[in-house]
Amino acid sequence: MNPNAEDKNVIAEFFEKIPFTRQTQREIGEWVPEIAYREKVSVKDILDGENILSILHSEKLNNPQKSQKIRDELYKKRFPMFSQMQTKWKKAAAAINPNPSKVQFIPSPGFEKKRLEIKVTVESGEEAGKIFNSLAQIDVDKWDEVVFPKN
Repeated sequence: MNPNAEDKNVIAEFFEKIPFTRQTQREIGEWVPEIAYREKVSVKDILDGENILSILHSEKLNNPQKSQKIRDELYKKRFPMFSQMQTKWKKAAAAINPNPSKVQFIPSPGFEKKRLEIKVTVESGEEAGKIFNSLAQIDVDKWDEVVFPKN
């Protein structure tokens, strides 16, 4: 989806409101016209949306936080099914994680493979034993939800 000159100007003006990295500019420049086309609205309507404006005008967020939140918001709009799957996976992973400060679950990129990487940080053998025992107690069905989530 190639934006027309008017859409390019709207996007360029948007990038002047707060600093965005080049990568984020590239992503937003690609995603916003695609979102607008799919939703049958203008690029301006997307960038002037209530959620985007509330982020831009937030006094609690600094510019890097605003940039990230805007990117996240547009990502959800551009990839709604994948975003829902990520949210569902994060909840399932958090629900079974026995010690979030010591255990990290890492899914395969895009949930494309039926596998899960588990990173464990321990400071003693006793701590390792407790964590691994906790992981071993998790129900197989719960593991399956985290290893290979279904849409």
